[in-house]
Amino acid sequence: MKINKVLAQEIADKVMTVIPYNVNIMDETGIIIGSGDANRKGKLHQGAIAAVEQNTIVCLYDSEGPSMPGVNIPIHFRKKIIGVIGISGEPAIVEPFAELVRVTAELLINQEYLYTERRIREQMKEEFLYQWVFRKDQYDAVFKNNGEAMGINLTMERMAIIVKGETIKEPYLKDQEFSFKLNHSSLLFIVPADSDILKRLEQMNTHPRTKIGIGGSSTLVSKSVHEAERAIDIAEKLTLPSTFCYYQELKFIDYLTNKDLSFSEIGDFFQEFEATPKGQELIETLLCYIKNSGDMNAISNELHIHRNSLAYRLQRIEILTNKNPKKFTDLFQLYTGYVIYKMKHSK
Repeated sequence: MKINKVLAQEIADKVMTVIPYNVNIMDETGIIIGSGDANRKGKLHQGAIAAVEQNTIVCLYDSEGPSMPGVNIPIHFRKKIIGVIGISGEPAIVEPFAELVRVTAELLINQEYLYTERRIREQMKEEFLYQWVFRKDQYDAVFKNNGEAMGINLTMERMAIIVKGETIKEPYLKDQEFSFKLNHSSLLFIVPADSDILKRLEQMNTHPRTKIGIGGSSTLVSKSVHEAERAIDIAEKLTLPSTFCYYQELKFIDYLTNKDLSFSEIGDFFQEFEATPKGQELIETLLCYIKNSGDMNAISNELHIHRNSLAYRLQRIEILTNKNPKKFTDLFQLYTGYVIYKMKHSK
């Protein structure tokens, strides 16, 4: 830690508001870098040199070149001399102030150091968050160690949430929750997958044009960030009314407009269905439901089952796939998933 000229002048000015004597601040080489007398700045102070060499208070009773009568006492930071504070005047009169002035100076220096250290730490954390948010590669040991040093656990499942638009204020953040300014209109939150931050955002958001994109949970944050961005993009382009835009609900639309995406999620269900008689029964029910445009009587007659049994099967399909066959968009996804599955797996 070194005393810079700005801090030195600030110390001199503050001390001189409480004592009626000129105060000089010298660096560790004895050069005056802060003073109540601007003409003395940049000059070598012999009393300061002696105070540094002897590591004790030094009194000057006569003028020595540019050095005036007064007392000079070393300033310490972490047991190391980093400068000297001098009070001009008759030593017998000003010496009683010396210890008080030294303590005041060291408190101001410690305060400045802590502020600077905190600012550097915040800047490093912000830079790491930027790398984290946009890193597409898996995290190596070095990156994980850097995250740990910042207090960020990179091994847990995370969820990205982007708030685009206006909110009253940012919600309070809990442990392992982080915020990051993407641009002037979008704020990104990286939170654990089980976070309740959406409830906090719901309480604070009142602007009707605000969109909140929610990505899926992943240990690779950039993946969830991309999903949250896509959720907002899709919702805006299709003028969807919902404030909360879940990528999981819009994933199918993303698939339709981006052939590079994998749509194996629903296809996997059909693979599991085909492996068991009960599952095959559900596939048969779904295809019959589509064929008969949802006419429950026609479907029941064709499958030779009671309407209650049909309702139960449709409910099972919804539970297992998280898609409701009675909802057109969900039914569209189920049928598309089935077609893709059959095209890939049929010989």
